[in-house]
Amino acid sequence: MIQLYISVVMFLAYHPLQQDLTFKTKSGHIIEVHGEIIHYDKSAISAEIAGVLPHSKYSRLVEQNGSILLFLEIDGAPDFNSIKGFTIKSNKAVEVCDVVYNDEMHGIGPAPFTDMDGDGKLELGGFDLTEAYEAEDSMYYNPSQYYEIDHGKVKFDSTLTRKMDIKVNGVYIPHPLNENGNCCVVIRKPAKKKQSR
Repeated sequence: MIQLYISVVMFLAYHPLQQDLTFKTKSGHIIEVHGEIIHYDKSAISAEIAGVLPHSKYSRLVEQNGSILLFLEIDGAPDFNSIKGFTIKSNKAVEVCDVVYNDEMHGIGPAPFTDMDGDGKLELGGFDLTEAYEAEDSMYYNPSQYYEIDHGKVKFDSTLTRKMDIKVNGVYIPHPLNENGNCCVVIRKPAKKKQSR
């Protein structure tokens, strides 16, 4: 069972030049993203974070095991958007993840902040866009990256990353860069599984 507190108190303050995100912790502290800077009880605790989407359904505050985690959706246009995660203290915000996400709209996996693998922890992540390879029977390997929220910490989820890579690529390659250090090596296109009727 997932035990955590997700703040659903979010106010959007409208201003001609900016829109703010405001969250309230269980203990009554105010976490605000104002001018793309994170504030804790009105004091700035981060540098400017470019591209924060004020109307995102994925931006949220998660409290677990005494830790405060802030997740912000970042505009990645023309590519997929990403989610930046921060551990929040009264005097600083420390970035703990920056990951592209996919959801039902992308047809790859469930939405962020769901228990994607049934281990009782919330996960987020996904696959970024890759170029199409010129040969029809081959493709560039498309690596994923997934994180989980575990006892108030954001940790890389190697098991889910491997599982999703195999699902999409048909194989898992832990070091997918090519000989020039670019992403990624070329592989045979995975055979599409036939759906049973």
